[in-house]
Amino acid sequence: MVNFFVTLTMACDLECRYCYGEVCDCFDDFDDGISVDYDVPEQIHYETKALADFISKDSEAVVIFYGGEPLLEIEKMIEMMDTLPAKMFLLHTNGTRLDLVPSEYLKRLHTISISIDGNRTLTDYYRGAGVYDTIAQNANIARENGFSGEIIARMTVQEETDIYESVMHLLSNPDFSFDSVHWQLNALFWRNDYKTRKESFRKWLDESYNPGIQRLITAWVNTMRTDGIVLQMYPFVGIMISLLLNKKTHLRCGAGWTEYNVQTDGKLSPCPVMSGMSDFYSGDIFHENPNRLRVIHVSGLCKNCDLLDICGGRCLYANATMKWGIEGFTDVCGTIRFLIGELQKVKPEVEKMIEDGKINIDDFSNHIEYNSCEIIP
Repeated sequence: MVNFFVTLTMACDLECRYCYGEVCDCFDDFDDGISVDYDVPEQIHYETKALADFISKDSEAVVIFYGGEPLLEIEKMIEMMDTLPAKMFLLHTNGTRLDLVPSEYLKRLHTISISIDGNRTLTDYYRGAGVYDTIAQNANIARENGFSGEIIARMTVQEETDIYESVMHLLSNPDFSFDSVHWQLNALFWRNDYKTRKESFRKWLDESYNPGIQRLITAWVNTMRTDGIVLQMYPFVGIMISLLLNKKTHLRCGAGWTEYNVQTDGKLSPCPVMSGMSDFYSGDIFHENPNRLRVIHVSGLCKNCDLLDICGGRCLYANATMKWGIEGFTDVCGTIRFLIGELQKVKPEVEKMIEDGKINIDDFSNHIEYNSCEIIP
C-alpha cells in the first residue's frame, strides 16, 4: 500500500505567521545547490484520468487531498473522488471551507486533518482573527452532515506555544473536541529565521516545550491509569507502540518510501514540502508504477544516529537542506531524545496496564499508518 498526497492547488486563503510570513521573510533562501523547479503550476495541469490510471495499479492506494488549501478546489476534489479507484480518501484542510463539502462526500472521507494550533487566542495569533471560531463551527457542521471518521488536530508549534495547555485544550475543547492531535515544530524550514530565533527557540525548548512534553506524558499515563483510555497524541502512541513491540522503523511519516506527493504537474516528490525539489523526484504519474517508485531514505546526521531505528529520522527536507546548520539540527534532535527518553521511562507501567487488561495494545495503533501525521514532531 502506498499513500499519495494529491496537491489540488498551491493557493491558500490564509496568511499564517509561520507559513506565508516566513516565506516573505526568506524568499531568497534557496542558495544551497539544490535544484528547484520554480515552474510547478499553482493549479492541477493534468487530466484526472491520468491519475486514475496510475492509482489503479495499486489496489491498496490511499489518496490524501492537500494544498495550499485543497478546499479551494472542491469541485476538483469531488471529481477525483468520483473517478479515482483509491482504497480510501483523506483530507488535510485549514477548516475554513469545510462546511462547503457536500454531505455525501464528507461521508466518504476516512480522516480529516484540520490545522489548528491550540486555543482561540493562540490559533488566531498564528493563523488570523476569527479562524479558531470558524474551524470549531465547521468541524461541528461536518459531524452534523454525517462525517463519522477521525478528525485530527494538526498543530504547528513554536515559541508562543504552551504545548501542554494547547494539546489538552484540543482534546477537551468545549467548542469542538478533536479525536486526536499531532504537532510539528516550526523549525529547520528556513535559514533566516534561525538567525533571529536561535536564542528564543532554545530558551523555549528548555523552559517550556520539553517540560510541557513531560507534563503531557504524565497526563497521558494518568488517563490510562484512572480511565483506561489511551489519549490519541500521535507522537506518544506512535513511538510507544514501537517500544512495546521492539519494532524498528523507517521515516515515520512515510515520505519517500511509502508515501509520495503528486504535484500539480503530475510529478512525484517525496512529500508536499519538497514540491519542486527536482533532485528528489520519483518520476511522474504518466510513466511510473506506484509499487516500483524510487525510494529515498534519510541521510546526513540521521544516518549514523543511535536512535535512528526508533526515531526513523528527521524529515527528508530538513536532512537535504540543513537550513539551521548542524547546531540548529542538533537542537531540534535534542527534543526527540528527550521525548523518546521520557516515553521509555513510562513503558514498564504501560506494559503492566496492558498485562492487567486496563488498556489494550491495539489502542496505540487504531489509525491507518502513514496518514502523514508527524510522529516525530
